[in-house]
Amino acid sequence: MEVDAIRKNISKNIGKYREAKGMSQKELAKKLGVVPSRISNWETGANCPTIDILFEVCEILEVSVNDIYGVYPDTEFVLAYDEIDHIKKYRVLDSHGKEMVDFTLLKEWERSMQDQKAEGKLISMALREDTSYVNAAHAEDYAGAPEDLKQLEEDIMDAEDF
Repeated sequence: MEVDAIRKNISKNIGKYREAKGMSQKELAKKLGVVPSRISNWETGANCPTIDILFEVCEILEVSVNDIYGVYPDTEFVLAYDEIDHIKKYRVLDSHGKEMVDFTLLKEWERSMQDQKAEGKLISMALREDTSYVNAAHAEDYAGAPEDLKQLEEDIMDAEDF
């Protein structure tokens, strides 16, 4: 990517994420300790912030440097600044701390999936009619599965070569 394109992305995205955060140029300038005209200059592309200030901008706007540079725009795989902070904290935990975080995360994920299922946002595997996907050993709603499916799964589990 050439320098002019990078500069254009930076200027466009600082403004975009600042506005998305509901922040004025004056408010961002105050948080950074710079004059508001500097923010205006960045957003018009007249000049760019230093890398150190750019990191501060990302922190304040809660976006990644990739967001500001426009490298991976609007994808779910780019980590937000607070997610990166969580990962940094996780990495310094001892094994017990990591075990506790993993346990809590798993239980909260399971609870969220149940909530989404109850709201009709998830479709139980037992209800799907499309058989072009790989299914796990048990349907998500095993208790409500048809008897022939339960028997088939029992036969597979009891097979000598399993």
